[in-house]
Amino acid sequence: MQSPGFFTPHRLRTLITTQGFTLVELLVCLSVLGIMASFAMPSWQRLQERSRVEATRDQLINDLQAARVRALQRGETLQLARLRDCTWGTSTDNDWSCGWQLVVKTNQTVLQTSQVQTPLQVTFAKTDPLDISQRGDLGTVGDRWVIKSRQTALNIANVLCLSSASRLRWQSGESCSN
Repeated sequence: MQSPGFFTPHRLRTLITTQGFTLVELLVCLSVLGIMASFAMPSWQRLQERSRVEATRDQLINDLQAARVRALQRGETLQLARLRDCTWGTSTDNDWSCGWQLVVKTNQTVLQTSQVQTPLQVTFAKTDPLDISQRGDLGTVGDRWVIKSRQTALNIANVLCLSSASRLRWQSGESCSN
């Protein structure tokens, strides 16, 4: 049972004035939060851009491996060719920024299409499409794709290199140095 003086005017006024934050405290907290966010934003943008580059690189690797298997299964030569229908792509023959498609070399039947969803710069070392032989061999030694951010200040790039025996490897940067 409550005592008769539990909600006295003095006690009620004390309860009301001690709950919550003052406007000054709230503004100080928001200012500190804003300053911390401004320091974190460049790192966050770099992390997001690196994730986009790596996702595109992984998609290309997966598509190349799948193309090898398809060429073996079908027993015919396939080609991986660039797409040309995006807003960020250029007209140069080695620009694969829009994506790529897998086609049968003899009749150009499209088997698979992969579009790059973000505006990255993807270039192939040659201007011709990549041939995948009926034995699953990929192109020639020295073929490479460079996948990099269009935000030059971030300096984010990965290179996918084709070495002997059609082995794929990737590394950071734009060259296939050992």
